[in-house]
Amino acid sequence: MKTRSRNLITTSCIGLIIIGMCWGCAGVEQKLDGWQATIREKLNFDKSEADASAKDRQNEYFIHTCRWSWETLAYVAEWYTGDAKNEKILAEINPAVKPQKIAVGSEIRIPVDILKTQEPLPKNYSGEYRQNFYQHTVHWPGETLSLIASWYTGTSKNWRKLAAANPRLNPNRIKSGDIIYIPPSLLKTRVPLPQKVAVKYTSDYFAYTVKRDNEKLEDIAGWYTGNPANRKLLAKANPDLNPDQLRAGDEVYIPGNLLKNREPLPISESARAVSKPAVQTPPAEPEVKPAPDEKIKLFGPKQFPQG
Repeated sequence: MKTRSRNLITTSCIGLIIIGMCWGCAGVEQKLDGWQATIREKLNFDKSEADASAKDRQNEYFIHTCRWSWETLAYVAEWYTGDAKNEKILAEINPAVKPQKIAVGSEIRIPVDILKTQEPLPKNYSGEYRQNFYQHTVHWPGETLSLIASWYTGTSKNWRKLAAANPRLNPNRIKSGDIIYIPPSLLKTRVPLPQKVAVKYTSDYFAYTVKRDNEKLEDIAGWYTGNPANRKLLAKANPDLNPDQLRAGDEVYIPGNLLKNREPLPISESARAVSKPAVQTPPAEPEVKPAPDEKIKLFGPKQFPQG
């Protein structure tokens, strides 16, 4: 009897232990599930933040993927931002990239606030692009893309084509120092755009029209600039004119920094011309006839009588 009771108590204890263990395992599992849920929620939250941060970065940067073996950060900066000096900015933003040798497939982040174009970097930008395209550097007041197109291509209508060939530039606001690339298929002349042509489109343009052939450039310089010695400066500003042989109708541009007087050149001054003095033939000497009673004397060797 005692043995049965002892076995029953032992069995009951073992059952209670097993039930307790099962309940404990279930509690632990629930706790683990709770921890896992918290971790998953935290991970998802971090992932959402990461996705939002990536989206923000995408909005802040333009991504250029390197495709050509010759690409450098300077080329990328020049094409996309219009200034090769922005290479330093790109180097700071892309520290893993070698500035002088970008691996094909590398992604370059470019800040949108300095971005000038999203057109892909052309394959021939480093080679044929620079060798075949004529480069015009903006120098003078009054230059516009229409004027540049008119001078180099023969028609101002080609300004749109020049704008397409220079996507980094604002066609309505070019400034001194800008480089305009002109495709060889459009190019009609390689003669640089003269200053006098550009400044015609400025408010302070002034030119004197020659009234007579052979007017002196020093006289024009003296009247309009206050110093005849400025003749050389006028000759430099008017390279298409012969400074030693001006012709009626020639237009002499007077640079604004030299101009002292806008009053018309007086006729007396413009009439001064370089002319050769007339060659006068001396009058013929009158023939002198001897008087009738004047004896004609013979000169020469003395005559000896024959004998």
